[in-house]
Amino acid sequence: MIANYAYGFALLASALWFAAAFRYFSFQNAAAAKVLIPKSARSSPLFATMTAFTPFLGGMNGAFALLSLLLFGFWVADVSMFVQPFERGVLLLALTAAHFTQLAFNIPIWRNGERRGEAYWFVMSGPMLFIFVMDAVQTGINLLAAILQYLF
Repeated sequence: MIANYAYGFALLASALWFAAAFRYFSFQNAAAAKVLIPKSARSSPLFATMTAFTPFLGGMNGAFALLSLLLFGFWVADVSMFVQPFERGVLLLALTAAHFTQLAFNIPIWRNGERRGEAYWFVMSGPMLFIFVMDAVQTGINLLAAILQYLF
């Protein structure tokens, strides 16, 4: 029973987080680029390139949001799809990997001193801190839900 509810909770949490990332990177792409590019470099072509690139990140998050939302909808509707614990565990481990990679690639930037001049971005302040923490939380939620699928 707990594994079933953990599955539904993880899917809903993932759908909401990935949808927020989709909206931010796709439709607030200039704001997202400002987080990544310092003021001193915003007149360079790099800023325009990053502004054009962030919707690519949004699109990937949008696909994960749709997957999570569809799976959550199937779960709520009690559709006989992915009902075996092993199947659910595999799906949750894939979502765990999606969240973890977004977290993991910020760790070296943070450990190496974050923004240096016009390179990199701040991980431990502003919007990136929220993103960093939420990716860690989402990684934990999905991993725990996956483990519960295999234990119960």
